[in-house]
Amino acid sequence: MNYIETEKIREDFPILNKMVNGNPLIYLDNAATSQRPRQVIEGIKYFYENLNANPIRSIHYLAEQATLEYAKAREKIANFIGALPEEIVFVRNATEAINLVSFVLPFKEGEHVSTSYLEHHSNLLPWLRLREKGVVVDIAGIDENYDIDMDYYKHLPTNTKLVALTHVSNVTGTTNDVKEVTRLAHEQGALVLIDAAQSIPHMPFDVKDINADFVAFSGHKMLGPFGIGVLYINKNIEENLKPFLTGGEMIKDVNINKIVYEDAPNLFEAGTQNIEGAYGLGLAVDYLNRIGMQNIQKYEEELTKYLYEKAEELRNVEVYSGKSKKFSGVFSFNVKGFHSHDTAYFLDRKGIAVRSGFHCAQPLVEDRLKLDGAVRASIYFYNTKEEIDKFMEELNNIAVKYGR
Repeated sequence: MNYIETEKIREDFPILNKMVNGNPLIYLDNAATSQRPRQVIEGIKYFYENLNANPIRSIHYLAEQATLEYAKAREKIANFIGALPEEIVFVRNATEAINLVSFVLPFKEGEHVSTSYLEHHSNLLPWLRLREKGVVVDIAGIDENYDIDMDYYKHLPTNTKLVALTHVSNVTGTTNDVKEVTRLAHEQGALVLIDAAQSIPHMPFDVKDINADFVAFSGHKMLGPFGIGVLYINKNIEENLKPFLTGGEMIKDVNINKIVYEDAPNLFEAGTQNIEGAYGLGLAVDYLNRIGMQNIQKYEEELTKYLYEKAEELRNVEVYSGKSKKFSGVFSFNVKGFHSHDTAYFLDRKGIAVRSGFHCAQPLVEDRLKLDGAVRASIYFYNTKEEIDKFMEELNNIAVKYGR
């Protein structure tokens, strides 16, 4: 596991030195949000002290510098996923990105949208709401290993306009073959949206290779600030989309009788944007590129495999993730007979941060897994084997004492 210098990397993350309840912090809630390196933290401070101005609108020095840095950030993020800068729309998060598509893509009564049981609410609720317009929402099933039903995508319902699918489940860790799903959907005339919030931070991702029409992800899960996310829109379909919000900087010309809209991405970025967020996300991408996404993926795969091997030694613990053995960094479980919140509470008393509950995926957890909640540990490249050992030790103590 020498793909990356973990101990050296950890020095860049001030919060990892924090003590929690008298114990060193072990942060295993990375699927919810990642921590930030000092390069991003200090970079945002630098922005406010040296570049703070409203970009695009003014021609004074600070505004021109802010405009330049905003454009640089867009270019960095485009290169990071193999896109063109004009295909990158800045939003608040993946949730806003997916909702934006649900509003700007014209749907007609009787058309179908396909989603799945693996989805985060962000890639489920926007489509369920379209039922109010007479749109039919189809839910792809999963098997006993929580793998998606690929046969379903070979025979999509007639009149399917959009297939919306997560790349990696934030509960089961299932990694879907989004490239093959996209190919099958396109053959049947459907567009494809990929929720990549749990994949782009952890593995190489090439939008042109996958060939999806829309890709959504959040900056805060990949070392960037809160409040900045990305929607990739394939330039070949942009001309069919109308703006969601209207206002400043998204028009070419306007008078009382007509409006001439800007092209994407300006078309979808009305008003003053989260400029420092985009700047900070650009710095986060710089950091990830220095380490190398292939190195991050290899390291996390081996660390997650190590976690699952250690988990096999546990008593009174049920595991709901990792059944496909792809080891995507997600470990969902329960201590038998013990509520997920109680397990998370006792782990927190030892300085171990995990998440518990439905994980914003209630239909999956409650309807398919038949649970009233689950505990989730999720890793990132700054986690270590020593942290996994401590986590397993404390989890075993809870399971022996309270499990049944």
